Amino acid sequence: RSVAGVILPPKNYLKEAYECVHSNGGVCIADEVQTGLGRFGDYFWGFEQQDVQPDIVTIGKPFGNGFPLAAVVCRKEIADSFS
Repeated sequence: RSVAGVILPPKNYLKEAYECVHSNGGVCIADEVQTGLGRFGDYFWGFEQQDVQPDIVTIGKPFGNGFPLAAVVCRKEIADSFS
């Protein structure tokens, strides 16, 4: 199954993947350029459908209402690691 080319993962897929990544010291990034900002039906973010909290979220395209604007949002610990 897909929505506008986005393949919907099976239930708990991201939850299990996030657990695996975090248990090995990695960070999880949700690319919400295509699925975010309410384009996923009942969810504002695509990752909400999978009941996960990414460490980093990327946002783009309609975020700027026609202007070339994008954003990267992350947990405070990750932002602090750049200072």
